[in-house]
Amino acid sequence: MNRLDLLGGLLLTGVGMLMIFVIIPRGTPQGMYYGLPPTFFPTLLSAGLTLSAMGLVIQSIRRLRAGQLGPRVPISGRNLVMFALFAIVIVAGVALIDKVGMILGAPVLIAVLMLMMGDRNPLRIAATATLPIAVVHVLAIYVLQTPTP
Repeated sequence: MNRLDLLGGLLLTGVGMLMIFVIIPRGTPQGMYYGLPPTFFPTLLSAGLTLSAMGLVIQSIRRLRAGQLGPRVPISGRNLVMFALFAIVIVAGVALIDKVGMILGAPVLIAVLMLMMGDRNPLRIAATATLPIAVVHVLAIYVLQTPTP
């Protein structure tokens, strides 16, 4: 497992670096408003991904040097199907957010993902799906004074 962790960490580090230094600067237009530039949040998230991937690489190297190979964790066909289903739902949710906006699309995406993970409590689903979006919207509009999608 540590070899796979090392490989995955290296790949995610490379993707993160590519996002920070190539994709985000080339694909993000210059801002027209005062405040944070449009590249700030994508770069911040990519930096978090990259740092986490680097941590995985360091942890894997330490374990491999110590001779700890770790248990084998087989990935079943069901795991791959569920991963693909979650990926499809997330992409569809992002498309929904792009179409109807964050305030309507994001709670739907969060609620569907919670249902897929087995949560059946309607109160918890409603609170988890709406409160974070409301907080982000209020922070974006009133604190950062930036438009939300």
